[in-house]
Amino acid sequence: MMRYLLAQAHPLTIQAEPSVLSGLVILSLVILIWVLLLRRLNQPYFIAYILSGVVLGPDGLRVLTNPELIIQLGELGIILLLFFIGLEIRLPDLTKQVRKPLLGMLFQVALSGLAAWMVGAYMDWSVPVMLLVAFVLSLSSSAIIHPYLAQHNETNTPLGTLTTGVLLLQDMATIPMLLTLNFLGKGQFNAVELTLMVVGGVLSLLFLQMAMRSRLIQLPFADALLHDHDLQVFVGLVICFGMAWLTQAFHLSAALGAFLAGVLVNRSSATRWLEHSLLPFRVFFLALFFVAVGLQIKIDFFLANWLLVSILVLLVLIINSLLGTLAFRAAGSSWRDSVYAGALLSQLGEFSIVLGLTARQLGLINEFIYQLTLSVVALTMLITTLWIEVIRRFLFRPVPADSESAKHQISQ
Repeated sequence: MMRYLLAQAHPLTIQAEPSVLSGLVILSLVILIWVLLLRRLNQPYFIAYILSGVVLGPDGLRVLTNPELIIQLGELGIILLLFFIGLEIRLPDLTKQVRKPLLGMLFQVALSGLAAWMVGAYMDWSVPVMLLVAFVLSLSSSAIIHPYLAQHNETNTPLGTLTTGVLLLQDMATIPMLLTLNFLGKGQFNAVELTLMVVGGVLSLLFLQMAMRSRLIQLPFADALLHDHDLQVFVGLVICFGMAWLTQAFHLSAALGAFLAGVLVNRSSATRWLEHSLLPFRVFFLALFFVAVGLQIKIDFFLANWLLVSILVLLVLIINSLLGTLAFRAAGSSWRDSVYAGALLSQLGEFSIVLGLTARQLGLINEFIYQLTLSVVALTMLITTLWIEVIRRFLFRPVPADSESAKHQISQ
């Protein structure tokens, strides 16, 4: 019976012998090899996940033959990531400074739109393509930057809090962006969906306001959960995915609901064990998301257009770094912090892929533009840590003792 059930499942298969188990073994082994290599090079593990998807995908060894399911499972990783962000963030600090990240995000979106319009007018792009490029440019990767900030103990620094705020607002901005693309593709807004979105948005704001004032969770059986790991896992999953499902029912982002769930848990000292109970799930599903990114990359397309892709990747990193720097400077940050923040937000994000996929499904762009978008997004993700480290070392390089002494004498 078990063999029959495994034979009927399609998630991970090898062409010669369809099997979920064999696919998982090969995927885990390839990821492990890449991780061991990248660990020696002091590079983040998400690079290993993307490369594993490329190697095992339809254009590689053809081990993973159902990328659609991997994509769906990978989306759970984004939901869990936003849940953990809600768990870790200091909501009072973020709320007090909401004006700065909002200003920074809006300024970045405006500059991205201007850049897309200037290039689009020269290249004779259509309006949908211009809008898609503007949207894609204005979104960075929470899945990459939050672990990077945590690794350098910068999550709760003033710059880290501001960067986190901008990333959260970018993630929320994908909702009107998706709505705009749907309008361009279908030619009309759905009044019911729009009403539900407005109601859901208002309820989300009220929820955050309540979370600021009081501790929201008081579980009647909290003491029993302290020593029951199984119950901890399922309570955590119900809270996380339940809130994600609720916001999705209002046609908002499921990731937004997961973030609100994290805030909910964060405001209660009785549920702090959730972070440790759900961590393995976050690692696994977030890895699947990046694997799904690699699965969608067509090697033949990249080889045929490597020069164009490389030029666009370099332009994106430079332009986004510049736009981020100007946005953070406009929000009141110092030039050094602004340049660093610009580097942090230089890459394109996971929601950029979602926007590209939506535009292709709606017929707004062709397969060439979609593959070009996907390749550029993936490569900016792959090299972003190197880009950030180069700028970081330049900005935060130690000052020689004689230079410091000279500065002191000048100040005297």
